Amino acid sequence: MSLLFVPVTQEGLRSWVSEGRWPAGEAAFTVTAGLEDAFGVSDPEEAERIAVLVASVAALIRGGRRLVVVAEAVPVPRPSADPDFGEVSTPELPYAAVSAIFADEARQPLVAPAAAAVAGQALAQAWDEPAVTALLSGADLLWHGPGEWESVLAG
Repeated sequence: MSLLFVPVTQEGLRSWVSEGRWPAGEAAFTVTAGLEDAFGVSDPEEAERIAVLVASVAALIRGGRRLVVVAEAVPVPRPSADPDFGEVSTPELPYAAVSAIFADEARQPLVAPAAAAVAGQALAQAWDEPAVTALLSGADLLWHGPGEWESVLAG
């Protein structure tokens, strides 16, 4: 079992809660040897922090907002994945497997410029975008429990 950091849109989170399941085969991120090597980290907590940030950029590309759900599961290899980012696929995930939700503070001013800058980009390009760098260094993601999903979506 590993922690999977699943980038979601607001609609995706709402659907996950209402249907009770996240579909198999969706992109997620986890700590892998490739991620640890690419980012030069050996501390497990630091590696998890990086995986959350990577997932947050993937969510920003998809939905214009950094929204990451954390679930414990066995990751599924993703053939076309970028090993530097620890990209994997999800198995089918029940919402009961969710342990946390990370999101930006409501009305965080760095989000909109970063979202506009990365719209339609691949993750590797978006990661190096100056507006994303500013967002990652200037705004911390806030932790929420799985039961707080409604307030996260309202924010």
